[in-house]
Amino acid sequence: MNSPLEFYEDEKSLSYYIFEVGEGLMILLIFPDQTVMLFDCNVTNDNSEKLLEKLSKYIPAKYDEELKKTHQYIDIFVNSHRDEDHYRGLKHINKKFPIKSIWDSGQSGSTTDSDDYKYYMTLRRILKSKDENNLLVPVPSNESIVEFGKAKIFCLATSKDYQESYICEQRARLQHTNSMVLLIRYSDVNLLLTGDSDWKSWKEKIVPNFEKHDLIKTNILVASHHGSRSFFTDETVNDVIDYEANPENTYIESIEKISPIVTLISCGSYETAHHPNKCAMKLYKENTKNLQVYTTNNLGTVCGFINEDGFYGIVPDRFVHSSNTSSNIGFDIECNKVIDNVYFPVRYGEKLSIGCDLIFKANTKGGLIEPIDELQIFWEVSNSGKDEHSDHQEIYKKNPSELETKLNFSRALSYKGKHLLRCRIKNKKYKYDITNIFVIEGI
Repeated sequence: MNSPLEFYEDEKSLSYYIFEVGEGLMILLIFPDQTVMLFDCNVTNDNSEKLLEKLSKYIPAKYDEELKKTHQYIDIFVNSHRDEDHYRGLKHINKKFPIKSIWDSGQSGSTTDSDDYKYYMTLRRILKSKDENNLLVPVPSNESIVEFGKAKIFCLATSKDYQESYICEQRARLQHTNSMVLLIRYSDVNLLLTGDSDWKSWKEKIVPNFEKHDLIKTNILVASHHGSRSFFTDETVNDVIDYEANPENTYIESIEKISPIVTLISCGSYETAHHPNKCAMKLYKENTKNLQVYTTNNLGTVCGFINEDGFYGIVPDRFVHSSNTSSNIGFDIECNKVIDNVYFPVRYGEKLSIGCDLIFKANTKGGLIEPIDELQIFWEVSNSGKDEHSDHQEIYKKNPSELETKLNFSRALSYKGKHLLRCRIKNKKYKYDITNIFVIEGI
């Protein structure tokens, strides 16, 4: 299994992957018609091998009319803006997965002397020389700019503003104010990609232009600028987000109007660049359903899907079965539902009526559990609520304070939808590290 999205088995889904790239952004999108889009990239010497391996797993092989062969390639590379952490390492990507076209914000960047910047600009020229249509600076519009397999893409911001009268003042970072913002809508579910867009863009461009067209409220938000306070205030002059003290250059209504079900933040450790900003994180949690704000620093690479029926979910890419090299050493997950203190066995993938209690147990074999003091066991849940429970997208681990033994885990089945339970067992002495997933669908 390459991706936990395979548990959902829907060929007509829109799938996306927000990669763990530290202080940068890199999102792969596979549309229902198999169009491949890469939104920004941040490939470094430290992560290149791992990222290229993940891309190899996730990018579909398709027939290339131009080269008359089947291979893996990227239809569109979107550069939200020309800061280095959003195009770094593009050469590595293009070498293995040839890029066919580029969407660009149209705003020049601040790192124009770097080799990565020069490579990006050269690639733009080469693609444009082949065909003018290979390079696009989208014009923001309340009409979708393109549709891939019934998934519509709306551009909410670039340097080419929706209203010609708009003029950006120099005090803001132009590449952030003019960062590209895309809204992707499939089956009435919205995915909002905000790049590094700032408070000024949202206050003066995006909200005035698009709120009346119902193009701001969203289900899944990829937060701007690694969770920086620049989304809410001018961070060049304000150390905190305080509207009352700085009303002229602070705007917090954006997150209230977006009102996401889930907020995803691409960032490194807090010590690296103080992302996500603590004041910003508070605002995101206050305005995101059920406090469902997750970072790539905590979850790693995050996978997501939206299917043609409007069912959607997110799940860390670590939710996959291990490829166990030995059939004699391992474990399986036993599940029972409990009704009036009577235990009933539950099969993998079984559909169960919500409202019951579930008890899980890891049954080990081949000495995996010995010695017990060298054993580490991790239980983790990823919910994908459905229908009236679609706002439940919780991802959480078993609390060490829970009373069950290491090998047991229990929860109530409370929501409709598909739920994944991950159990990872590590034996430090013998260096065993095995993960299994149990799937249940609440109805």
